[in-house]
Amino acid sequence: MSGMADTPFDIAPQDAFALLHRHAEVLQLVARGVPLQEVLDSIIVALEELIPGAYCSILLLDRSGTTLHHGAAPHLRLEYLRDIDGLRVGPLAGSCGSAAHFNTRVIAEDVRDDARWTEFRASAVHAGLVACWSTPIAGHSGDPVGTFAVYHREPHRPSHRELRLVDRFTQLASVAIEHSKLVGNLVDSEELFRRSFEDNAVGMALIDLDGTVLRINRAMTKLTGFTEEQLIGQSIAVLFEPSDESEVAAFSVTLSHHHDERVTRQTRLKHDDGRFLPVEATSSLVRGIDGEPRLMALNLLDLTARSSAERAVRERREAEVARRTAEEHGRAKSELLTAVSHEIRTPLQAITGFTELLSTLDLDGARRKEALTQINRAAKHLLDIVTDVLDISRVEAAVLPLQIESVRVSEAVRDAIDLIGPEASARNVDLYAQTESRLTVLADRRRLVQIMLNLIGNAVRHGSDGGRVEVIGRADGDTIELRVDDDGPGIPAGLLPHLFTPFYRGTAADVDGYGLGLVLASGLASAMGGELSAQNIPDRGASFRLRLPRPQGEDM
Repeated sequence: MSGMADTPFDIAPQDAFALLHRHAEVLQLVARGVPLQEVLDSIIVALEELIPGAYCSILLLDRSGTTLHHGAAPHLRLEYLRDIDGLRVGPLAGSCGSAAHFNTRVIAEDVRDDARWTEFRASAVHAGLVACWSTPIAGHSGDPVGTFAVYHREPHRPSHRELRLVDRFTQLASVAIEHSKLVGNLVDSEELFRRSFEDNAVGMALIDLDGTVLRINRAMTKLTGFTEEQLIGQSIAVLFEPSDESEVAAFSVTLSHHHDERVTRQTRLKHDDGRFLPVEATSSLVRGIDGEPRLMALNLLDLTARSSAERAVRERREAEVARRTAEEHGRAKSELLTAVSHEIRTPLQAITGFTELLSTLDLDGARRKEALTQINRAAKHLLDIVTDVLDISRVEAAVLPLQIESVRVSEAVRDAIDLIGPEASARNVDLYAQTESRLTVLADRRRLVQIMLNLIGNAVRHGSDGGRVEVIGRADGDTIELRVDDDGPGIPAGLLPHLFTPFYRGTAADVDGYGLGLVLASGLASAMGGELSAQNIPDRGASFRLRLPRPQGEDM
């Protein structure tokens, strides 16, 4: 996972201040939802100010991972940008194409005699560009999502200072690009919801809890004969027989005070021409992130259109699928926006506050170092949030790339313990692992370490100070069970059933409980053919159990 874990103290103080100030500005642009082009332009302008004589560009890797396309380059000639747009990744594809191919920095001190620039040398020289070095921009998975290039008009080899500055701005570009992908996913979700609602053949309406019509689709206007202007703002009772009006009003109150997710009944719908049509009305609650009812969704199916039992069954199934799709996408969009905006706001406030502190007060060395550390920690937390949300969405969409292989359990556990060791030491927590060296599972090694890091990290943070965390691995038939136990107070009873539910906020008492990491761990376990469960051990603490399949033919 790409991040900002390194501290900025290996560059000059004046550079560190400018770097942190620019980071805060760019992260504010990201939080405001500014277009990616504008964010990347601001990153490039900031770096060019810090490296006199440099001309920078950012190329973005397409979804296939084979070609690079223009992302940002405010000060390079347009004809040169046109020549390299669509650059195919390869070992001899200039500095950028080679950097993306090898996923490592590539330096060409003079493109005029560099073999990797044979195909693009004439274009570069014509544009007055003689030296170029390129750094891959890593996505959350570690694979490139683009390249960050720095050009000079004369032969040049980057100094240590220049390399460190580019590394910092490359990481910042990664945050901007990954955030842009997240926003794109949200836009796609909104479009899918809109199409599911507007283009559905079933009459659909969104209704306030008091029974007021808020929105209808085209099929509803066709079914009732009323226009959108005639229905919106009216009581839903106007669509039914007069004898049903009291039932409809009571129906709305009943739904708003009970946990029933869906109520289906047959009734008669009033048409604009005075006719009454037999319909099947399905009403369901749309809940907010806090679980409280927000709206009602009403589907009306014209029963007169049923010509046979087979058609009736098919139409009910289609209406149900449409209802669930609309509800799930609407609820997911609302929960995702609310959770992400809440989580992002806190680190951004920290970054802004400490940046203002640095710019307004003359701090001594120790306090300045602490402020820089807090800014760096907040920026890493921001990137971790974006990474976790993207991973969860990929798991749910079954598009997360996995490299399933035979993995030694003891090695994965040891790697996770090595990473969490400093945090455990800070709390005087003893980490104890007992896994036989011969035990292996079918899994993606990096993702298995990620799961164990989440489980052990939670155990360290929620266990007792000076306590003990145990990691036990054992064979159980065709699976391997990995158990992580702590000696803390255990998982709150109200949180336990929702432990692996995305964006569950809990009550005031347990809102600081387990977060997105466990949701992602559960999803990764399922994607690898396993499962993750949790329970409380009486008088001991919490216990998480991960089960993964064993390779076929392995000795028991």
